[in-house]
Amino acid sequence: MNASSPARARPARPLALAVAAALALAGARADAQPHKRACAAAYERAQGLRRDGKLLAAREALIACSQPTCPAAAVADCGPWLAEVEKSLPTVVIAAKDAHGRERLDVRVLVDGRPLAAALDGKALPVDPGPHTFRYEPASGPAVEERVLIREGEKNRAITVTLGASSAGAPASPPPAAAPTPASTGSPPAPPTPTAAPTAPTAARPAPTAAPAAPSAPPPAEPAVPGLVWASGALGAAGLAVFAVAGALSLSAEADLRATCAPRCPGDDVRAIRVQHAIADVGLGVGVLALGAATWLYLTRPAAARPPNAGAAAPGPALRPFVGGAAAGVEGAF
Repeated sequence: MNASSPARARPARPLALAVAAALALAGARADAQPHKRACAAAYERAQGLRRDGKLLAAREALIACSQPTCPAAAVADCGPWLAEVEKSLPTVVIAAKDAHGRERLDVRVLVDGRPLAAALDGKALPVDPGPHTFRYEPASGPAVEERVLIREGEKNRAITVTLGASSAGAPASPPPAAAPTPASTGSPPAPPTPTAAPTAPTAARPAPTAAPAAPSAPPPAEPAVPGLVWASGALGAAGLAVFAVAGALSLSAEADLRATCAPRCPGDDVRAIRVQHAIADVGLGVGVLALGAATWLYLTRPAAARPPNAGAAAPGPALRPFVGGAAAGVEGAF
């Protein structure tokens, strides 16, 4: 009986070891399941926080999902995302001074009501981008608040605040001593000090008159002479020039024919003189009409375009061109 006991115990030891290993592996897998779920939750949360601009919370979530114990796919994404968030996360360096320009270190800093630093040590502090309310609470003296816009990617931005109260080491000025009252000293009250006689009232000064208002700039006036007047005048001058040249040539040619071949001159020469006569007549008519139109346009131009001395109530001119025989012109009443 005793000889067979060791032989029976030998096959039981490997079985017990196998059972213990299976139980340990099952326990490890059971412990690993909550950790994987935490990695997945941090992975999802980090993406939403980055979209909302909450880079501080996103950085914490990315640190959690980039651990080596997390799934490889999560680590492959969270690692580069964490580097991008660290690059975009702004930091500030806060300094505080009292009313005398001395450095204050005993200042507690809060951002949007949440503590940022218990005291100032000159180190850079990470802050989410966007507008924030910074509150500075010194150990002695009133607190100070200010609104600051923090920009994404801005590193080591210097913020200096001036506190209203002086530092704790500065000597405080003693309060003014109160004058003793008669009751506390026991002495009779001093007679009232005679006041100076009232001076004669000074003559009332005239109230300063208001400065005259600056004259408003006059509206821009139109040109003194409209452009259409110049165009009509130029056309009239050209017409008269044509009349003078053509008339002179035709009269000269007619005089030559009368002296050489009249009354049996060639028909072409006679027709040429008649054409020159017609051109002279057309030039005269165009010149007279154009000059008359220029005169009428000048005299009936808008009131703003007239010279300053021209009367606004003057009656308008009545003009009309006339042609009579060999004379032409403009007549009317002014």
